[in-house]
Amino acid sequence: MSADERNSGEKSTVAVVKTGGSKNEHLERGFRSLLQALGGLEAIVPSHVKRVLIKPNLMMGEGWRTGITVHPYLIELLVREIKKLRCEVIVGEGAGWGCGSDEAFRGTGVSDLCERLNVPLIDFKRGKGIRVPVHDGFVLKDVLVDEILIECDFIVSLAKLKTHCETVVSLSLKNMKGLITEDRERLRFHLLDVNRCLIDLNRVYRPNLSIVDGVIALEGIGPLRPGRPKPLGILVGGTNPLSVDAVCATIMGIDPRDIRHLSLAEEAGIGTMDLSAIEIRGEKPEDVAPPSYEFPPLRVEDLSPYDNIQVSPGNPCSNCIASLASYLHGYIDRKIIEEATHRVNILIGAKAKSKGSGDEIAIGNCLLKYRGKLPFVPGCPPPSDAYLELIELGLKGKFPVATVNSDGKVVPVDEK
Repeated sequence: MSADERNSGEKSTVAVVKTGGSKNEHLERGFRSLLQALGGLEAIVPSHVKRVLIKPNLMMGEGWRTGITVHPYLIELLVREIKKLRCEVIVGEGAGWGCGSDEAFRGTGVSDLCERLNVPLIDFKRGKGIRVPVHDGFVLKDVLVDEILIECDFIVSLAKLKTHCETVVSLSLKNMKGLITEDRERLRFHLLDVNRCLIDLNRVYRPNLSIVDGVIALEGIGPLRPGRPKPLGILVGGTNPLSVDAVCATIMGIDPRDIRHLSLAEEAGIGTMDLSAIEIRGEKPEDVAPPSYEFPPLRVEDLSPYDNIQVSPGNPCSNCIASLASYLHGYIDRKIIEEATHRVNILIGAKAKSKGSGDEIAIGNCLLKYRGKLPFVPGCPPPSDAYLELIELGLKGKFPVATVNSDGKVVPVDEK
């Protein structure tokens, strides 16, 4: 529980509502019920607020039906309601995974939406970055964000209810990582400890209102494919992101305390994840929870579903983790596994170290030091199909000192 909540004696409030479907009329009805359960937007947004940032999850430009990105109509509903308060509205995101934000904006339809609504759409990865101090952080002394954040006095996180192969879940607190302006800064998060860095970021830029889109959620190996869409037909929201995330985790069927960044958030005083200290309005979590919910492995070491493919992590970023997970769980030919005669050990992450075992493959630009020494797959992240031939060769006992060219073909290092 945050210091403010402890001092006031008031419970954190989280609303859970059913939408009854995914059509616009369903979303609008659910959205209005959510705001009403929270006391109305006028009670949530202070009268002094002039500029509001809506930060949606728009990764990779995937459509909302995949469960990967938020429904764009929820952005429209937020814009219209916030404008009624005579506030300026900005929509902003910094896409990842090798996808440009402009591509993500077009792919999700948000470019056209913002143009129609006459609201600025900001690509955080192209703006001017400024370093903002983090006081009493776990590991960070500052965070690099777009300078426009200095001008925003209220943040709405519009997150997805989905799994994540690095942080277990991606909800309100994780959604704030899209504020970071540079890929190098994002990599720093992973090298230092992404869970602690996420909470340090939220110490500075904590959402004032958190809404999680669970109309179509995502389960399995998220936050992208091969994660699978899971229709739940719910919206979850509140003014404390940790409490919102704790309720979402409970709906997903996992104890919030088993999610490291949520436990760290409570330790940092960001809020409470104790359901007995949260006033839950609307639906009860147990009444909207599905019978089952599939999660990714809790450890990167357990990422491979195959005994003859091992993973040796060295603080990899979520880009490489998700790319590798996507390949191993969604695209590898099972016949290759069945006919394998040898093991393959995949090094992933800048701190991964070769043991000289003769069965290793290094992936990702952060392991460039092994180019010319081991089979090496370049990229940040490498595309999933780039692993195919080197892993297949390794499972047959062949580990050439080679790399992969831009066509995904294995070539000797001196021919690249």
